[in-house]
Amino acid sequence: MASIKKRGKQLIADIEKSANQLAILTSDLSLLKNIYDLARSVQENIASLNNELTDLKKAEYSAGLADSKALAALDELIDNDAISALEQRLFAVQPDQENSETGDFLQQILEKIEKLYTPLLESLQQLTALPDEE
Repeated sequence: MASIKKRGKQLIADIEKSANQLAILTSDLSLLKNIYDLARSVQENIASLNNELTDLKKAEYSAGLADSKALAALDELIDNDAISALEQRLFAVQPDQENSETGDFLQQILEKIEKLYTPLLESLQQLTALPDEE
């Protein structure tokens, strides 16, 4: 089994990649602003977490992770039901999404966002659970 530090670094890299992709997809689109803000928040907290953990040795890593304010902020984001909120927002824009090109387009956008958001959320959950695994 990989060390907590190695798994943590991999999860952080995965989260960073997913958040970057999500931010690119949703940037400058007012209808998707909440998702963009969430991605930016993840990016900022991951950068802070990386800074906090950079110089820690393997034995200190789990404790540093557990004490991290950035990790606590990321943990709060997990409970944010961003996809449901986005679905409601898209439905409000186009109430009759069936049988319309706009509805198809909005559904495609939602699916693309879900494909990026789901692995991001899973990686966040794994990262926040790491300190408990010791």
